[in-house]
Amino acid sequence: MPHGYRHFASRRREELHAAGRLLATRAGTLEYAELGPASGLPVLFFPGGHAGHDQTRLLSRLGASGCRVIGWSRPGYLRTPLRAGSTFAAQADAAAALLDELGVPRAAVYGISGGGPMAIEFARRHPAMTQRLVLESAVSKRYAPAISPLARTLFLTPCGTWMTTVFARRWPRAYASEFVRQESTLDRRSRRRVVDWILADSGRREFLQAVTDLLTPYEDRAAGSDNDLRRWAALDDSLTAGVHCPTLVLHGSHDGDVDPAHAHHSASTIPNAQLHIVEEGWHLLPLSLNGESAYEATCRFLGLDDVDPRGRPDLGALP
Repeated sequence: MPHGYRHFASRRREELHAAGRLLATRAGTLEYAELGPASGLPVLFFPGGHAGHDQTRLLSRLGASGCRVIGWSRPGYLRTPLRAGSTFAAQADAAAALLDELGVPRAAVYGISGGGPMAIEFARRHPAMTQRLVLESAVSKRYAPAISPLARTLFLTPCGTWMTTVFARRWPRAYASEFVRQESTLDRRSRRRVVDWILADSGRREFLQAVTDLLTPYEDRAAGSDNDLRRWAALDDSLTAGVHCPTLVLHGSHDGDVDPAHAHHSASTIPNAQLHIVEEGWHLLPLSLNGESAYEATCRFLGLDDVDPRGRPDLGALP
């Protein structure tokens, strides 16, 4: 590894370890992080791909609105070993063990992107612990994305992910343009509008950079990533069977990563599920032009009185 990368990975690892906590549970040692007041509505967060506890910051607006957001490093990511739960059902059980150790009897469950299957498994395996279920841009059936050799190098290798974060900082417009192209099915004109909107606001620019930083250091995420790719590809349409809690499904109409068909599947197979499609939304709803509607729908669904009026992502305090 280049010296520059070793220095970067060491510094990044120190930041991540400082922000995460380790907790012994019946499933083994799990790493987690929290946002918001301890007295707030508990929200158990299942992060998506590259799923470390640092993704908890994606729900920082809910923390600022009074929720107690409990996020964790799913097995195989950062300091949670894969042996804590290699199947999605076992990961749901590990999350239940985490809540038990934290003394949280019941929580709203929030799954984003590739964390959707584990959130769904939690809701059907632990109904007494599940107050509500939110699925954002979430996988709910077989998911086997075609990964080009270039994408594999940039997003699934240590040096590639490092160089991607560097590129994003040095050439933000070029990076944002390519990122939106990869993660959406918007036409060129619409993509340009989205990129201009992102770059016009420091909070949105920082949010995109923070999402990119979540890829690193990749060697601490590789075991979980490889496991996820295998498990997602083995899913079928029966995943949502047995979920009966109140459910909100959020998805962009132009999601180029997780096809909107996943949202329609969730909404049609979970009884009385609410479906909220963000028009012209892409995979990152907080960076979609109409993405604020998804946050407002979530606040209403969770019964939160205070909807953050800023209309921009809040990165919180995690690294």
